[in-house]
Amino acid sequence: MVSHSIEDEGKDDRWGPIFTRSHYYGDIVRKLFVSGDAIMILTYPFFMDRIFFSTSISIFVIVSVGVIAGFLNPRQKWANILTFIISVVALSVFEYHAVTALSGENKNSFDLFFWINQILAIIFFFALYYSAKTIRGFYTNKT
Repeated sequence: MVSHSIEDEGKDDRWGPIFTRSHYYGDIVRKLFVSGDAIMILTYPFFMDRIFFSTSISIFVIVSVGVIAGFLNPRQKWANILTFIISVVALSVFEYHAVTALSGENKNSFDLFFWINQILAIIFFFALYYSAKTIRGFYTNKT
């Protein structure tokens, strides 16, 4: 099975005239999503009692993020818009967890739960940025 990325653009007609390399950041978003997914998978068992979502919902979200990352390509505008929405929601959820980890009696900056959520928030912040740049490219790069 051969994997294709935007670097192959122009070598054949797969990408067509829709998009140019300068406005597609889906490969970066995919890597950020997979990185965030890996961190969530590795750390969820240790922090499941501190997360306000049920285990079923949490696992469904982790799997969904991985699936959406796999669907990214420059021809599917819906997948790129979905990564934008997921990035907004994920950034909000993880930053909320990071902030609440340091509120009240829990003001411990050495709390691993705080740092994991802060790292995930930063990952999804960059995913949000690159998703927005990709979506902007859909509307500004008409050929």
